[in-house]
Amino acid sequence: MNCRDIIKPRAYSECERSYGMICAGRRKSTWRKRVERRFSEKLLVLFIAAGCCVAATAADSREPVVRVPILGWHSIPEDQLSIDRFRQLADMGLTHSLMHYSPAGNARALDLAAQAGVKLFIGDGRFAQPGEDLKQAAQAYRHHPALAGYLLRDEPSVKDFAALAASRDALKAVDPAHWSYVNLFPTYASGAQLGCETYPEHVRRFLLEFRPEVLSFDHYPILEGDQLRRDFFENLEWIRQISIEFGTPFWAFALTCPHRPYPMPTLGHIRFQAWSNFAYGAKGLQYFTYWTPTPGTWDFHDAPIRLDGTCSPTWDLLKTFNREVQACADILLGSRVVAVYHTEPLPAGTKGLDVSSPFSRIDGGEAIVGLHQLPDGRQYALVVNRSFHKAVTLRLTLQDWVRNAEWTQQAGGVEFLGIADRQVTLRFEPGAAGFLHLNASSEADSPR
Repeated sequence: MNCRDIIKPRAYSECERSYGMICAGRRKSTWRKRVERRFSEKLLVLFIAAGCCVAATAADSREPVVRVPILGWHSIPEDQLSIDRFRQLADMGLTHSLMHYSPAGNARALDLAAQAGVKLFIGDGRFAQPGEDLKQAAQAYRHHPALAGYLLRDEPSVKDFAALAASRDALKAVDPAHWSYVNLFPTYASGAQLGCETYPEHVRRFLLEFRPEVLSFDHYPILEGDQLRRDFFENLEWIRQISIEFGTPFWAFALTCPHRPYPMPTLGHIRFQAWSNFAYGAKGLQYFTYWTPTPGTWDFHDAPIRLDGTCSPTWDLLKTFNREVQACADILLGSRVVAVYHTEPLPAGTKGLDVSSPFSRIDGGEAIVGLHQLPDGRQYALVVNRSFHKAVTLRLTLQDWVRNAEWTQQAGGVEFLGIADRQVTLRFEPGAAGFLHLNASSEADSPR
C-alpha cells in the first residue's frame, strides 16, 4: 500500500528505481554480517522504548531488526484516519508519526498505527498540566502497543521549562515506560524566543530542567536560491557537544514541506540535511512535515502528502532516501561519533582535518567526515558531499595508520580498496554519503 494505491496508478519514479546513496542495498551483502550489533545499555533500552526494534530477521526470528527512527511531523489529519493512510505512511518509510488529535482520534490513530507497524507520539490538551485529567489521559494510552510517547510542546522558551518538567514528571509517575517529547529551537531563534542570552544556555537549561530521553531540535538550513544558513553546522556542533556532556542522544530534522522562505526539496537537499545530521551522531531523523498544513501566512505547500491528500514528488524522494538510511541502520545506531571534520572553507564553528582524521587531505569538493566508532573499536568514516546541488569526485588522501579500507557501492555490496599512493577516489551525488570501513581486514590502532 502506498500513495499510488490510494490515489491512482502511475509509473514508478526514477528515484525509486535508482539509489544514489552509496550504502543503499547493503542489507543483502555479507558486509552487514560483520557490522557490530552490540549497543550500549542506555541506547538499546532507549530505542526499544521508542519502538525501533520492530521485526525479526528471516535468518533468526530471535534477532531484532533495528531501524533508524524516522518520524513524520504533522501527520495524517483526524478526518483522514484509515488503515490505508497509515500503510501509505509506512510504505514511504516512516517508523513514527506525530500529530495532535482529540482523545477519540488518538485512540483510533493508535489502533490503526499498530496494524501498520507505526509508532505514534500523540498530543492531548490534558497533558498541559499535572492533575487528574493528565493522569486519566496517560492511563488511557499507556498500554497501547503503538504508543511511542507524549507530545508536550514545540519550540518552548526557557520560561516554559518548569511547567513542561512538571507535566513530564506527572506522566512518568503514571507511565514510566514512555517518553515525553519536546522539540527545541534552532540557533537562528531570537533571544526573545529562547528566553535567555545564548543558544547553548537554552539547550543546557532544557536538559537540566526537563531531563528528556532524547534531545530534539530543528534547523532548516536551505533557503530559496540554494542559499545555506551560515550557522547550520555551528548548530550541529553545539548540539553534539551538549548531547555528549549530558549523555543524551539527539534527533534532528530535514525540511520536506516548502514554505516561505524555503524551496521545494530535491533529493540532494534531503540527503544533505540528513547525512549532515548523521555525520554529527544523530540517532533519529524527523521530517517537517508529512501532510501539508493549512497554508496560512507561511504558504505551506507540497509536503509529501498535499493538503488534498494526493502525493507530491517528495513522497517518492523520501521513499528512496528512507531505504538508504535503513541500509545503514546498524552503524548509525550502534556507533558513537568520535570526531567531525570539514574541508576548507571551514563553516562557522567547525574544525578541519588534522592528525586524528583518517584523511590528511580531501580534494575535488567540499566534504564532511564523521568518524564513527563501534563498541569493539572498529571505525567507519562517514563521508558526506557538502554540496546539495552538485555531484563531486573526491580524492581522499589517507593517513599512514589507515592500511586498507572497504567502501560500500551504489549497487549494493562492498569493494575492498587497495590503497595506492595513500589515495582513494570516489564519486558522490549531491548531498550523498557513504561509509569507509577503516582497516577492514585487520584492525590498526588509530589516534583517539
